[in-house]
Amino acid sequence: MPPNEHGCRRRQFLKTSVITAVGVSGCLSDNRGSPADSATHSPETQPITSQTSDGNEPVNIVSLSVTDYIVYALAGVHPHVHRRKDKQYLTLSVNSALSRDTIQNRLRVNIDGESVPLAESQPVRWRNETIDIAFAVSKTETFDSGYILYDQKKRQSLSKTILTRLNTPPVFEVSELSVSPRELRAGTQREVTVSFTLTNTGDGRGTFGASLSGNFTSGSQTVTATLDSDSERNVTRNTRVIGRNDTVTIRLDWGVDEWMTDISVIGTPIGSQTSTPAPKWVFSRS
Repeated sequence: MPPNEHGCRRRQFLKTSVITAVGVSGCLSDNRGSPADSATHSPETQPITSQTSDGNEPVNIVSLSVTDYIVYALAGVHPHVHRRKDKQYLTLSVNSALSRDTIQNRLRVNIDGESVPLAESQPVRWRNETIDIAFAVSKTETFDSGYILYDQKKRQSLSKTILTRLNTPPVFEVSELSVSPRELRAGTQREVTVSFTLTNTGDGRGTFGASLSGNFTSGSQTVTATLDSDSERNVTRNTRVIGRNDTVTIRLDWGVDEWMTDISVIGTPIGSQTSTPAPKWVFSRS
């Protein structure tokens, strides 16, 4: 695949970032005026009118969007962020009475003559009736053309807008993570605030996504923030916790890496941990 004038610059970011989430975007759509929140429409979402059929069952490919993370159903229930290093995602939204498995087996994306693999985890839209199928595309290569196939037949070419977005992805750096307060009284429930600095050093605008969890529920909330290229923002989010055991663990997981820290629970039996633990980095993915 041909080189891109931005390629060397992007690869340098990947090498020098201390904590780099190279896949970062919600639905590639958001309101510039809203703080840290994903939205639903943008010029980088391509409407598609392709319709195929399987007997009497129509398959209508509604749209194609570029995303840098996927929100999937962890344990089949909880929304959770999925991302892999150096990957971004082409997500096709399909209206059909056919099953997800049937559509997933028949739908393909081809870019520059090569078949694009399916993402390891598939997105779920809890508030949408479409079936969303995601394909994992390299963030370090550049592309000239592509198209969608159904039952091995070409149905729709990728637009110039989609290809441009694939060739100019955002690159996010996460730093200065903290949580407040650092102590919690035993038996109480309250919200704690997690904050961090987010910087987009990549070539294009995009949306960062992460899963934030405490110990109050078994699920997590999705934290998003949209930044232009070469911009920075302080992101804050609250999560509810309950003071039990010696410490409460807070976790921010953005797919490529995660950050965990403990909040001390005071008023626990003598001998329990009462000092404020230092934040700790956890690099569990590469």
